[in-house]
Amino acid sequence: MIVGLSLAIAGCAQFGQSGQSGQQQAALSRPISQSEIDWSKRSGRNTVSGLAVMKSTNGESHSCAGQSANLIPDSAYARARMEAIFGSTDRGMRAASRGAVKFERDDPLYVSSLRTTRCDAQGSFSFAQVPDGIWYATTSIKWQGTSQVEGGSVMRRVDVRGGRLVKVMLP
Repeated sequence: MIVGLSLAIAGCAQFGQSGQSGQQQAALSRPISQSEIDWSKRSGRNTVSGLAVMKSTNGESHSCAGQSANLIPDSAYARARMEAIFGSTDRGMRAASRGAVKFERDDPLYVSSLRTTRCDAQGSFSFAQVPDGIWYATTSIKWQGTSQVEGGSVMRRVDVRGGRLVKVMLP
């Protein structure tokens, strides 16, 4: 399971320290406080369902089928990662052509706070019993192009409240 989570995180993207702002570096170097993400460990009344599909330049549809989809609780560390990987804490895509991003290390509490599932054959994923809060939905949509891997990792910020179904479209 630990190996699977590590691969899921690596598949989403990894990031090196070069090119990060001082604020991002500081947030990524400080461990997450348990109290910052305690809310995310509870069972909630919300469901987050998503679809991750992208078209190639020739119009062919590709999805996250078989890939891990992650639901990541908001924290200073998570925001710094999203900003570093995607250039935003709202939504983004990191093209596969840009290569993997490497972090010096992953905070173990960050890794243990991830909710992970697999995308089905159509690129759908779902998380049940999600507590109210801010989350980041991430996955990868990649395929072999004529000369390189195309597509990339995608993310969207999700505000979940009030025992409802939240639908997420990625990218």
